Amino acid sequence: MNTLPPPNAFGLPAKFNKWRENQSEACQSILDTDRRFLIQVCPTGFGKSVTYVTAAALSEGRTAILTSTKGLQQQLVSEFGSIVADIRGRGNYKCRLNSKTTCDYGPCSLGLKCSLKIEGGCEYFDAVQTATKSKIVVTNYSYWCYQNGFSRGLGKFDRIILDEAHAAPDHVIDYLSITLRKDDILSLKSVPESVPEWVEWSRTHQHSVMEEMIDAKYRRKEKRFIRLKRTLGLLERIEDIDESWVWEDAGKFVTLSPVWPGPYTESALFLGVPRVVLTSATVVEKTARLLGIERRNTKFQEYPHSFPVKNRPLIHIPTVRMNFRNGAMEERMWLTRVDQIIRERIGEKGIIHTVSYARRDAVLAHSRYADHMITHARLDTQKRVMEFKRSSAPAILVSPSMATGWDFPDDECRWQIIVKLPYPDTRGAIMKARAKDKEFTSYLVAQQLIQATGRGVRSKTDYCETYILDNNITWYITQNKNLLVSWFTGAYRVSNTVPKGRKENYG
Repeated sequence: MNTLPPPNAFGLPAKFNKWRENQSEACQSILDTDRRFLIQVCPTGFGKSVTYVTAAALSEGRTAILTSTKGLQQQLVSEFGSIVADIRGRGNYKCRLNSKTTCDYGPCSLGLKCSLKIEGGCEYFDAVQTATKSKIVVTNYSYWCYQNGFSRGLGKFDRIILDEAHAAPDHVIDYLSITLRKDDILSLKSVPESVPEWVEWSRTHQHSVMEEMIDAKYRRKEKRFIRLKRTLGLLERIEDIDESWVWEDAGKFVTLSPVWPGPYTESALFLGVPRVVLTSATVVEKTARLLGIERRNTKFQEYPHSFPVKNRPLIHIPTVRMNFRNGAMEERMWLTRVDQIIRERIGEKGIIHTVSYARRDAVLAHSRYADHMITHARLDTQKRVMEFKRSSAPAILVSPSMATGWDFPDDECRWQIIVKLPYPDTRGAIMKARAKDKEFTSYLVAQQLIQATGRGVRSKTDYCETYILDNNITWYITQNKNLLVSWFTGAYRVSNTVPKGRKENYG
């Protein structure tokens, strides 16, 4: 039952002239909660952005909305127009004093005076001024942490909306992590082996970097100066690390990182803001624990999926228990199952989630339907995905990395195959330290699984089947119900045979 007038009554664009199921209740909850943290699980198709933008418009104070990507940020700006102010990093704005570069490499980056910055006319600083005066500000996690975290440059806020909140722990870690290029100015030829050694090493290099910065500034080498300035900032930050940090040598780079974001989240992300809303289709209590949020300060709400279960079936077809011990026989078994599923629905487009490039190559090498398959390398993902989207059936996208970040509505995808549970690679030093929490790796699997199942169903009339071949899914669901949202487990079932691929089976 809707308890509020429609969103457009509060200044949202005219097209938002009615509430979807549960939206007005979720909006009212954002306004009424007496807890600092409100966690809302809003399944695919819920329309959570309308919910929190309306709440922001109705509230008396200022609201910051944080997105995971600039693409999602742009989507909000396009949807809600002048009711929100958009701000992002300097690299997204052209410098008007030097048309060949962006604002992050403009004259002011060298410390030189710029009249446009003070008097107006600079795209970036004009956007900052607009944002500081706006009631609703849309930005991304990265900009919020780096800019508002350091200088409170966007002013005081009364509420933060963490969109795609399941990714918030990763954004905090990304903000805190320090990555150094070995062959850069630092001449890092050997990696220190203890925190005291890292601190001493960073101190010894700061003076030489400062001297090179002075030289670059004198020679008006903006890009070199900025790179050195960032390097100096990283060196200064190393002085603050402690024994809880881990470092990882990755060949050309060395990364230093805290194992967990929780101890740093208040100073990096929450910043003392009185109300924090975490919203996502996959956020769970484990997400809150990773962020250091205490249960006593939290209200948790999970809303039902508005799409019919029969339009989004999640089907385990027992095939093989996938693991590193699998041999040629197991490979033949799951490859055969892949082709069985394709054969029944060759007239419709689908996606095969292989989790690894090695399994992708196996599919391409052995499937009888390989001629219909489209894949990608690490550098041409967008190009190849768009090719798949434009293609007609029987096009099949084969990829290890389509679980998040892409939507395939309607005829763009009618079926999916998840070959293996997406366990992370734990060989790196940082992930190895995190994997000591056995629940953490299972949590990452849950996030990837849930995200993958939502790629192909984007409306009530849309439908997409998702098949899981890995027999590990049986015990995984039994052991990890606390990491899975209800709309996911509610769609799960087992079939010992490959269902017929008929559109008539779906609403």
